[in-house]
Amino acid sequence: MISNQVYWISILVFALLATNEILAFDKGHLEIFKKDKICEECGLTKAKLSKMELQGANLRGSNLFRANYYKSDLTGANLSKTNMGRSNMKRTNLQGANLKGADLTRADLREAVLFEANLTGALLEDTKLIGTVLKGAVWTNGQICKDGSLGKCIR
Repeated sequence: MISNQVYWISILVFALLATNEILAFDKGHLEIFKKDKICEECGLTKAKLSKMELQGANLRGSNLFRANYYKSDLTGANLSKTNMGRSNMKRTNLQGANLKGADLTRADLREAVLFEANLTGALLEDTKLIGTVLKGAVWTNGQICKDGSLGKCIR
């Protein structure tokens, strides 16, 4: 009986340690990204990238879960197929960004600029969009958001 409990406790401890490791970003990936603005399929979970000039950056397929992009400029960035769930992108400029197939579940995009961004197939469950500029954005279903799209897509 005791050996069975030790076994399960060991499994639980290992799982918790592995989870903590997964939730940390890869410092090598972060340095590559800061230098070149290119890091496809990178692990940047919880990375702190607020107030940065990241125009044209390529992060396609990267894990950006809970990353902080507050007030950063990601104009024209390729963020397709990224996991940006629970990320802070409040007041971030994402004008013309490619967010096709991105997971933005529970992300904070309040007062962000998504003018002419591509959100085709993006997941927006519980995403905060209050004050977000969506004029000209391609919505999740492929329709274009019309003038006056602020906080929600008017089609």
